[in-house]
Amino acid sequence: MFLIPLLLGAGLILVGFALMTDHRGIAQRTVDTYLNPVHADPSLLRTFNRLGFEHPGMDFLRYAPLQRRLVRIWGGFMCVFGLGFLAAGVVLFVRA
Repeated sequence: MFLIPLLLGAGLILVGFALMTDHRGIAQRTVDTYLNPVHADPSLLRTFNRLGFEHPGMDFLRYAPLQRRLVRIWGGFMCVFGLGFLAAGVVLFVRA
């Protein structure tokens, strides 16, 4: 039972550190891939086009540096949550 929080905590810490430190440009790739509306669902883009206005995120390039910074900040939060899960796993391990 203690193994799940330990593994989840370790995984969150590793992913959070990778995002926070922008290891090999992962924060940039995350922003370009997941937050860019050009990569959105084609039916969603068609719906906005049919309604006669642009997708709200189409001014993406103007806000890309801010979004990259926010992804790095959320990576830091993931590290903190991972440390919490890791601490809970250690407590469960010690009690067992």
